[in-house]
Amino acid sequence: MGNFRIMFATFVIAAGMAGAAAPAHATPILEQRCASDSLTPGMARARLEWARQCGDRINVQSATVPVAPAFSYLTGANSANGGIPLTEYVETDDFFGRNSFSGTAANVNQTFVQMQWRPVLWNASNDPFGFQKWTGPALPSPLVLARPMYPTFGNNSNINTATQLFTPPMTCNASDVCTVNSPNDCRLFTDAGGVTPYNSSVTGFFVNGYCVSSCYLPDQQIAFEGGNEGILDALNELRTGVTTLTPKSTLNSIKTRTDEVASYTRDIHEAKQVIFTITTRSGGQLKVTDKHPILEGNGRIVQAQSIKVGNQLIKPDGTRDEVVSVIQTDYFGKVYNIKPASTNRVANILIAQGFLVGSSRYQNDDVDLINRIILGRGIPTDVIPQ
Repeated sequence: MGNFRIMFATFVIAAGMAGAAAPAHATPILEQRCASDSLTPGMARARLEWARQCGDRINVQSATVPVAPAFSYLTGANSANGGIPLTEYVETDDFFGRNSFSGTAANVNQTFVQMQWRPVLWNASNDPFGFQKWTGPALPSPLVLARPMYPTFGNNSNINTATQLFTPPMTCNASDVCTVNSPNDCRLFTDAGGVTPYNSSVTGFFVNGYCVSSCYLPDQQIAFEGGNEGILDALNELRTGVTTLTPKSTLNSIKTRTDEVASYTRDIHEAKQVIFTITTRSGGQLKVTDKHPILEGNGRIVQAQSIKVGNQLIKPDGTRDEVVSVIQTDYFGKVYNIKPASTNRVANILIAQGFLVGSSRYQNDDVDLINRIILGRGIPTDVIPQ
């Protein structure tokens, strides 16, 4: 196999997004916003549920009344549970997504499910307010995204000038099952503690983008120019010069280069994480979260949880190292990630603990597609073709 076959699958984005050209990657401001508003997977799911419920209750006519909701339509598909016709709700027809909890796409159920599951035939049920809610399989199904995406809000559609707004605070247990403290409170706040409500009647509120979580433990060594360094130390130093593969590297000719760092991410809160410790015949060891992308010996990018004894990892010199042990454990704490400046797929292969792994771009391809739509709304209206 001469070239890398990057086969790390991404789920299908809503029809309006799926046919778009190559994604424009998130702005540095969005990267900073996500880093300052980093959520655990459980917190992300709780925010998505809050946004889904508020989007329906605030922006869509109640489905419990005899007349059909003013902003709903039948998708033409039926649910997996009982063949129920799937109903979609549209929050707004505003181009910039003003006051929409889902974003500019404004499809409440589609946004809710695509942030948390890979494509499946959705189940349908009614929530306590009479709105149809779509869901996928429960954990630990491989169709559940271990790193769900979640919205970040601002008082302006243009993230470059927007002031960040916050959702109500939430509480999580030791298993990272989280709930919003006031789930029926659909207000946004100017502070993370939920003390000062934002007056949305002034300019409205907007989804400025979607964020995704991190996955390296703090002591994991990443290759930089001049040597290896723990990712937490590198983050604290804002170190640049990360070592990546060259865009034209192949499995038969692996070459490295130095690239700038586009962003670091870390969890704000400690949480329960599923960790895979992978040990190889040479004595090497890689310790990452279950969904971390790893380059396997045959050139495929796979998730850490897919690695089995007998598989091979790849070293920077191209040699293969057989996996002799895979141990799954729970870890309570923060995890971290790094993204090179290059958007080239092969150039987003990094060196962690002496093995080739994927950067956070492999986990963020989905969010980039969505953010390209949302961030495009920051274009001044006078330059948009009429």
